[in-house]
Amino acid sequence: MSRKIGVSRTRQKSSGEVREEGGASRRTGHVLLRDLPVDSTCQPLSDIVEVDDAVRVLLEIPGVPAASVQVRVLGNRIEITGEKIPDFPPGDTSFLCLERIFGKFQRAFEVRGSVNLGEVSARMANGILVITIPKVAERRGRERRIPVTTG
Repeated sequence: MSRKIGVSRTRQKSSGEVREEGGASRRTGHVLLRDLPVDSTCQPLSDIVEVDDAVRVLLEIPGVPAASVQVRVLGNRIEITGEKIPDFPPGDTSFLCLERIFGKFQRAFEVRGSVNLGEVSARMANGILVITIPKVAERRGRERRIPVTTG
């Protein structure tokens, strides 16, 4: 069975979550974050949470210094790239077990909805990168009285 590129089929999950073939989408209120496929050997795990005034993306990247992480906003896309450098001595090292992942990583999210992508901020604490995307006050659904004039 073949799949057309660029055509996505969605199905509604409970609590507003939307799944699309080729990537997961998460809907919070009037905001949609779509996890975009990237060509990377490592993709850090993420959580997306909504608070009153923002949507936050939390990426788990332990052992990565903040100086090794880049967060960019390109149109309606947020890209996170970085590199986790091996912390063992160079040369011939004999491993009995090596489960940790080292190297370059990347994540990308398409963001749609009532957010201000010009005010995105990022901070790193205890191996968690927190990207805050401020919401814009929703204007749809608000009542606005229109004066009726004569003549």
